[in-house]
Amino acid sequence: MQNFITSANSRETSTEIMSAISNIARSESDAVRIWEEPCQSEMIAVWERVTKNGLIDASEFCWGASGSDWAKAIEA
Repeated sequence: MQNFITSANSRETSTEIMSAISNIARSESDAVRIWEEPCQSEMIAVWERVTKNGLIDASEFCWGASGSDWAKAIEA
């Protein structure tokens, strides 16, 4: 999974998000799939890890083309 995490810059994604994705993924190919098209439960799992369950604002992190708005759809 280290290759996936080190691809953060080329994916324009925060390393914290990449690390959270790798923690919930079963394999590197699964991590890529989650990065490309996560389901709702995967988004929530990434949000929980990256923001420490809401203690850190999600807009401090970037996820590819969504930029810092990546969590808008799941935040209450």
